[in-house]
Amino acid sequence: MKVTLPNGLLDGQDLFNTAIIDELRGRQQNYLADRELVIGNIGHIPKILSDCIKSLETAEGVQWKGDMKDAVEKLSAGDIEILLIKIRENTYGERFYFEAQCTHCEHKNKNLRLNLNELELDPIPVAEMLDKSRVTFTLPKSQVEVELKPLFLKDLFESIKIMKNKPDRLVTSAVALSIKRIGTKTKITSEDIDELPSKDIIFLKEKLEATKLEGTIDTNITVECTGCGKEFESKLDVYSSDFFDPSKGSTSTTT
Repeated sequence: MKVTLPNGLLDGQDLFNTAIIDELRGRQQNYLADRELVIGNIGHIPKILSDCIKSLETAEGVQWKGDMKDAVEKLSAGDIEILLIKIRENTYGERFYFEAQCTHCEHKNKNLRLNLNELELDPIPVAEMLDKSRVTFTLPKSQVEVELKPLFLKDLFESIKIMKNKPDRLVTSAVALSIKRIGTKTKITSEDIDELPSKDIIFLKEKLEATKLEGTIDTNITVECTGCGKEFESKLDVYSSDFFDPSKGSTSTTT
């Protein structure tokens, strides 16, 4: 299956934004059955992607020559999400069945169906991807320049660790993951955000919400509750190992 990525891997002057992918096979089923990889973790994700991405190509068909494991590390979260969705679709077809709990009445809606091939892709133009001025701001209190960035695979792993081991640092850690630099300092940690005035942190959170950092695929699903009749939003959880279960799926409800 050929997949168009919303961001792609930029290597020199070449943008590798097309992926040729395989379906899940026996080896990948072993990953999904490995409790050390999937319980409270997303260790199955890089393994599945490295196996199932057969090539990355430019629009002109030029193939990326590097190690696919390295490529997976360089793809943003938006690309990772669409690749996981398309790997499932290529394996089991576009129909995806799931359950979602209503945020209004807590009724569990079962046997909901989604067509994965109808999820909307929102790519980012190369010019925007390269324009650092879009993602560079001056903090109002500290008067220091900050540069924002999308999330990559290592950031997704780090976010899991934070939620599991450091929930008390969730606010500052989440902000830190999306910052490329503060002033001249790179490798930003939650401790760097701890030292910022609250006014600057609020500013950063607003900019992170308003700024398009990467192209994405829309995994938000509007559901009409069969219990109370009201609509609520659920988000497709493509990182869960359950996402690759042929008989069910997984969503996390948003409020």
